[in-house]
Amino acid sequence: MLELGKDTGVEAREDTVTLERSVANVLRMIDTGAGGQILMALGSGALRTGQLADRVEDFSARSVYRRASEMEAFGLIDRNQDPGVPSKVVLRLSEPAGRELFRLLRAFATASIPRSPSEERHFLWPPLNLLGELWELGFLEELSYEPRSLAQFARGEHELTFHQVSRRIGLSLSGGLLAASPPAGNGKRYELTNYGRRCMALIAGIGRWRRRVLADRSPGLTIAEMATLLRATMPLTTLPEHLGESIELAITGSAEAGGQRRMQVLQGTVDSDGTLRYAAAAGESAGGSAGATINIWLAALLDGNRGRMRVRGNLGLVDSFLTQLYDVLWEAPIRATLPSTDAVGD
Repeated sequence: MLELGKDTGVEAREDTVTLERSVANVLRMIDTGAGGQILMALGSGALRTGQLADRVEDFSARSVYRRASEMEAFGLIDRNQDPGVPSKVVLRLSEPAGRELFRLLRAFATASIPRSPSEERHFLWPPLNLLGELWELGFLEELSYEPRSLAQFARGEHELTFHQVSRRIGLSLSGGLLAASPPAGNGKRYELTNYGRRCMALIAGIGRWRRRVLADRSPGLTIAEMATLLRATMPLTTLPEHLGESIELAITGSAEAGGQRRMQVLQGTVDSDGTLRYAAAAGESAGGSAGATINIWLAALLDGNRGRMRVRGNLGLVDSFLTQLYDVLWEAPIRATLPSTDAVGD
């Protein structure tokens, strides 16, 4: 786990603020500079600029003011300035963008890291900048299928050198997102740790956050991105009572012209150790299936709400998978703190 304000070794993007609120850019905005500490400090209520600077550790007041201005431009902070000499500037989290993002991150950290109230100022969370890069570069998508070698990562559709790829994978290892297998054959292969897989819940939350705050109300995630989340999180579930059985997961997009909907179907099989794993070669037929739009899948992962999901076949298998996955992603004590919404507009 990495502490906010400490150098993660990831190239900071401090010189340019992009207003494109992609998943990766949201993670960068929070994790670069004092962003995370500012978000958490304002989560308790509005603060004057001087008060905010006092709350943020390891950064100068100038750095705090600069990052707060960038977060304002990003839509996370509202600024109120009262007339007078000197003028009084009060900062608060915007509604809904800033406050919902704060709630999501607080809920994820509470589920992931046992903390006492005294640790609030030393708020710890995963290396979000790295997580955003792995997502943006397509590495998380590759890892959702199966472990990958450095050579396979380096051949991806990006402009990184082999050294740059190696450095990012090394940082992801030290950050707890990835694990390496012992060298064999063509060398080490890398896979997501259980913690890295649980970080998919955070990406799912940001996906729904994007849908709610973007002006065009476009889907927060694409069908392919939703498929990545489901493939990556499958192995978090263990279903020993269903050894050898398969489950089919279908993701449909919103209705297009003519009423047609695009769909992607995944299949997982319960391994000999009881772990559900993605099956690259789908079997003849699955014992059970669950299908839903992106928004309903997000509601199932983030709220445990799957009332509108289409379920067929072995209902016990499907129910065990969906219930256990939600429980693994979000521990019971923090469920009430998640910003939830009904799955509408599908």
